[in-house]
Amino acid sequence: MADQPVKVGILGLGRSGWAIHAAMIRTIPDLFQVAAVYDLDTARMQQAAADLNCRAVANEAALFNDPEVELVIIASYNYMHATHACQALEAGKHVLCDKPFGLVVADADRMIALAAKMGKIIAPFQQRRYEEDFLKVKEVIDSGILGEIVHIRTCWQGFKRRWDWQTSRAYAGGALNNNGPHPLDHAMVLFGGENPDVWAQASRHLCSGDAEDHLKFILYGQGHPTVEVELTDVWAYAQDRWVVAGTRGGLKGNPKSLEWKWVDFSGMPERPLSMQSTPDRSYNSEKLEWHTATWQAAGEGTAGGAGAAPPPGAVLLFYRGLFATLRTGAPLYVTPQSVRQRVAVMEKIRASAGIPAQA
Repeated sequence: MADQPVKVGILGLGRSGWAIHAAMIRTIPDLFQVAAVYDLDTARMQQAAADLNCRAVANEAALFNDPEVELVIIASYNYMHATHACQALEAGKHVLCDKPFGLVVADADRMIALAAKMGKIIAPFQQRRYEEDFLKVKEVIDSGILGEIVHIRTCWQGFKRRWDWQTSRAYAGGALNNNGPHPLDHAMVLFGGENPDVWAQASRHLCSGDAEDHLKFILYGQGHPTVEVELTDVWAYAQDRWVVAGTRGGLKGNPKSLEWKWVDFSGMPERPLSMQSTPDRSYNSEKLEWHTATWQAAGEGTAGGAGAAPPPGAVLLFYRGLFATLRTGAPLYVTPQSVRQRVAVMEKIRASAGIPAQA
């Protein structure tokens, strides 16, 4: 059994279910194989079944109770994720739940508790925790070379109009639920704590629905860096994905390349406070000797801003890890408990910005 592919059922064949999950699974048939699919759009479901050489089933229940299916991928509407995940768990299936991992903490708790009761895996699809640039930023910060980290800014910016269901609050659309779980996950890792204070602001501008397409939030707390996240579809001039400020230097860059520089103060004179006037009325100044380093993405380096598809390399790493969990009992790299913390912060963001979980 350990070397047998995991048989998968996919619920929802939209951008995520088809273009991310099904597309990846087709490239790793030794690990995963699609056995059945279901989608409300009968025509695209039948076409997908033909392309994947699998069964198209009559409804969600038929997918959840299919005897061949071991793992159900939940890629349905945002507001149905927790309900569908619990139905699949109750049917005795392992579950891979796309983001958002529920809309509120109660959703996450329900899924986690039911998975434990059924002896099944509930895996949140936070594949961007594997992204090359994020991992490198974390490595540089953790090295201490930049000193104490004071502020981190991460931007997911773009400029576009949208008019699909993901712009509707009735379907739990909007920037926070659609793409927000990914930069929030990065922000929480770099913040380094479980319960940050939160400031947030959200507004709607170009989308046709009533959900936010411009979102900014800040995580802060004593003993932690301030982490600022901007997720927007109304930014014509995109900025660097990453900006990090530390007491010895800083970092900037994007998914393709990063650069950082730092000062070694250990070989420089101490600078005690002086209340004397400077001889030439100038500001205090000293020559800084900067040390520099750069990084280039080894893989695609294509992770874009708001709404951009994740790089396939990160998705592949996620699926390889999930296979190891299902077949050998290896721990999940992204645990549901860690993502539950993110859902709790999403509730704080909504409260601060005045965003309803669902209309």
